[in-house]
This record gives sequence, C-alpha cells and structure tokens, in this order.
Amino acid sequence: MVELKDFCLESSKTILSALNRLDVNGHGILFVVEDGILYGSLTDGDVRRALIGGATKEDCVKDFCNQYVTYRHVSTSEEEVRALFNNDIRVIPLLDDNNRIVDIATVIRPHHIVLMEPRLYGNELNYVTDCLKTNWISSQGSYVTRFEKELAETFHMKHCLAVSNGTVAIHLALKTLNIGIEDEVITTNLTFGATVNAIIHAGAKPVLVDVDKDTWNIDPRLIEAAITPKTRAIVPVHLYGNPCDMVEIMSIANKYGLYVIEDCAESLGAMIEARPVGSFGDMSTVSFFANKVITTGEGGALLLKNNVAYLKAKQLRDHGMKPDKRYWHDFVGYNYRLTNLQAAIGCAQLEQIDDFKEKRIKLFQHYDDLFEGCVYVQKQNICPGNISANWLYTICLKGSFADKRDQLMSYLKLKGIETRPIFYPINEMPAFENYPISEEFPVSRSISYSGISLPSSPRMSLEEAKVVVDNVLLFFSVYEI
Repeated sequence: MVELKDFCLESSKTILSALNRLDVNGHGILFVVEDGILYGSLTDGDVRRALIGGATKEDCVKDFCNQYVTYRHVSTSEEEVRALFNNDIRVIPLLDDNNRIVDIATVIRPHHIVLMEPRLYGNELNYVTDCLKTNWISSQGSYVTRFEKELAETFHMKHCLAVSNGTVAIHLALKTLNIGIEDEVITTNLTFGATVNAIIHAGAKPVLVDVDKDTWNIDPRLIEAAITPKTRAIVPVHLYGNPCDMVEIMSIANKYGLYVIEDCAESLGAMIEARPVGSFGDMSTVSFFANKVITTGEGGALLLKNNVAYLKAKQLRDHGMKPDKRYWHDFVGYNYRLTNLQAAIGCAQLEQIDDFKEKRIKLFQHYDDLFEGCVYVQKQNICPGNISANWLYTICLKGSFADKRDQLMSYLKLKGIETRPIFYPINEMPAFENYPISEEFPVSRSISYSGISLPSSPRMSLEEAKVVVDNVLLFFSVYEI
C-alpha cells in the first residue's frame, strides 16, 4: 500500500533520497515539504535533468524542485479536483488550513483510502474490445443476452431485462404492473431517494414506513398498519446489502393481495436461508452503478417471474414497439435499454463475483474484529440464517458520540479517508414534501444522523481497513467526553 509519506520529501533531503522515494510511490512525482508544509514538487524528469546538468546524488532537492504546484484544499469537491487532471497533472496534493499535505488525489483515486471503487481486473477490456471490433456497441448484441441470462440464473428468477439504471428498473416494474395515479406503494423511509423517485414518476403515492432499529430495514410490524384500500404494492429495500424479512413481508403481501418489488440495488449476492435475495417478490431490481457489488458503469436490471409481465416490460423498455412489427407502437414506452458495451463489462464482472464476495466477507469480518469491544459503535444486525451482500460497511455512533458523526467524517477526511453519511430520512427532504406524512420516524432519523459508511471496496486491503479503524478509535479517545 502506497502511503502519504511516500509522496512527501523534506527539502533538506538528497537527490538519492528522492530517487528512492520515487521508486516507492511509482507516480513519477514527489512533493517537497518543509516541516510538513508544501514547498514545491519534484518529478522524475526534474531529477534526470538535474543529473544530466551536473548535479550529484548527494545534492539537496530544494535546489531543483518546482515551486509552482497545482494543489487544492482538502475540502475541495471531488468534481473540482478531477477537472484539474490532464496529461501533465496526474497527482494533486490536498492541504489543510496550515498548508500541510493531508491527502493525495490521483487520476485513479480521489483520496488515499476511498469509500468505494470498481475492481476491473478481469475480462472487461477484452469483452469491450470485442464489442468495438465487431461494431456491436448499442443495445443489441450477444453480451446483453448473456448478461440477462446469467443474472436470471444468479437471482433464481425466470426472466431478466437489462436496463439503463436501477431507478428505471423500479419505474419499469411499477408501470408493467399498471401501478399509477391513485395507487399507493409502501416503502422504507430510510433509502436512497431513487426508490421513492421511481414511485412518484409512475404516478403513485409513496407511503413511508419506519425501519427496524437493529437491521435498519423496513419494519414488517409497521407495514400492515400502513395498508389502505389504495395500496397496490410493497417495495422493500435491502439496505447496504442486508436482507429484509422477506418471509414476513411476503406473508403480509399475500394476505392483502399486494405486489412485492424487491429493491436489490445494493444486495446482489445476499441470501435468506440459502435463497437469493430478489427471488421472493413478484419482481426485483438491481443497480450496476460504479460503486455497487458489480458494475457496468451505469446500468440496472429488472428480474421477473411471470411470462406475461416479462413480455410487457420488454416492450415498454423498447419504446413500446411491437416486437414483430417494426416501428409500430402499441402503447407509450421508454428507452430504458442497456448497451452491449455495458453488458460486456457486466459479464466480466459476474465472472469475478465469487472472488468479490470472498474479499468482502474478509474485509467486513476484519472490520468487525477491529471494532470488537468498542462501546461507541453499533453495526447493522444481520438476522440468523441470512447472508449480507456486504456492500458498504456502515456503523452508527452511540453514547456521547451519537451526535458527532459529521465531526468524525471531517476528522477522517483530514487523514485521507473518504466516508459518507447514511441516507437522510425520506420524509425530511423538500423533494417529497408534497406527500404528507402522518407518523413520526424516530428510528430512521436516529440511524440516519448517527450513521457513517466506511471504505468498503473489494480492492481495499486489510491493512487499509486497520488504518481506518485506528483513526476512528483515535477520534473517540481524543474527543471522549
């Protein structure tokens, strides 16, 4: 693991020291510092020119470094930092208020330890190259067909439709089931806004339910009380890869004749008693955004059990065109298709899913071990018999630190560690204020405002996880009340 110190060199050091440090970091650049404060930069080209010009390996680097350096404050947004990269600028130091280097942004990684990043070590390039060579780059092609087939098998579902993202997968599911105006759809109050956005775009009314304090998933005990004559469906979300209580949810749905659409955006690979999450409901949806369990860059899928629903969803996905009569539209549809290029990446990712799973299990277990005995941390509970997808390692702060989540995130950022907060409660956001709420949501609010997600990439090493936890525990010890 390349560390921050591998990019920094005191101005009093020699050219030989610079050569050794450049060899370690492998990025062709060092940042010269004086007592930790940025002074200049030194590239491998600078060193080469110095030696050609007559310098010796024992000369001081301060005499040969560039004092003009592209840098940014550590609080600068990732988008702004990325906009600075070009053929000449590949590494950018991030400074604190005292101009000390506290993090390094590279073209590949915006932070020293990132929250999540895709792992593209398999056949991704080979398969995408095949698409380019054969000219099958749009929404038709063998990789789309293969990807859909393999996903259906993975989820133990009869049919699969690859779509452009996870949000449209939920929308497509609702429209296929004729759920719309005057209909109500029950879902969790603690989820990413896309779940509720899709319900609203379908014309239906989201009915929010609070979550269980241990699993952080929709509380089945509250679902039944939320059902009215207008209720048509339940959309449970397997938050952070942790399975919902699908047995109880399906029991309620069957009792009242409701559809169930499982939002599996974060839970590919999760299991309930050896049965895949996503195989319980009438339909299920999954996301392949860059930070998900597997990725296609952007993308998603709709999994279905019913043949008639599958054929309708497929036609809706393809502009509503009649399959056997080209350019004839039976009804208004959508362009929700996935490209062959994206599906090619997905196929390569699926080939590695067992390896991803093994690495995530080891990482999450290591986190658990490192936090063992810490009284300020509560992790998401996984019910006996269930297996989480281990998507994003997330904790809630307890005791005197319950309201210090934002302080901890700022502290970790200064250590080069990227984090993110738990999703905000849906009922508190302006976007959804036109959907009146009659109840309180104490559990989702408590979890949301005390929760923090820690780096969880399958590319992450166990040593990096220890760095993260060591810094969290240091925060507790320094700020303990």
